[in-house]
Amino acid sequence: MKIVGIFAVVENALLSVQYNDGNEHEFARVFKQWSDLEYLEDFFETHRADLQSEYYRKIKGLITVEQAVLQTLDEAEDFEYDIKQIAETGKGKDEETLHDYIFHPLHKNDSRILHQESKAYGSEKSSWLRLYAIRIAPNLYVISGGAIKLTKKMQERDHTALELKKLKLVEEHLKTIGFEQADDYGFIEIGE
Repeated sequence: MKIVGIFAVVENALLSVQYNDGNEHEFARVFKQWSDLEYLEDFFETHRADLQSEYYRKIKGLITVEQAVLQTLDEAEDFEYDIKQIAETGKGKDEETLHDYIFHPLHKNDSRILHQESKAYGSEKSSWLRLYAIRIAPNLYVISGGAIKLTKKMQERDHTALELKKLKLVEEHLKTIGFEQADDYGFIEIGE
């Protein structure tokens, strides 16, 4: 897997990488999947045991595949709107930023400001929707991917373990191209 481009979702605030094995950048790919009824039905059928596991039952109670699909469709729409809205308003000096309201460090003890591995949760309480990104500044993130997370640890499933690899790949790519701080934004190639 190689990064073939970085695209602006919200100019100067929210960026997204595209890999050589896809036709669109990750932000678009993830939200497209989360709004695709057939994809969601297949996903939740495949991961029914996780959805109905003791771990998830404690969080949400027993939930059917059909309920999971409908909940994801509703939540994904709100999540996409919220993240774009905060990214846009966070460009003002004293406004809400992505760091304040959307993204959190992936690792609890990670206090880095630059190139911090980060995650964003969907808009509902106990959401299974996750976006993963590398932080450049409080309102500048580069999306590496996203997943539906139904297990406690990302390493427990192939699709979430892949997201950890993508985070590392994006972090290394950003270092390679010299994207170290928000001021570097004007010096890197951004697609539309």
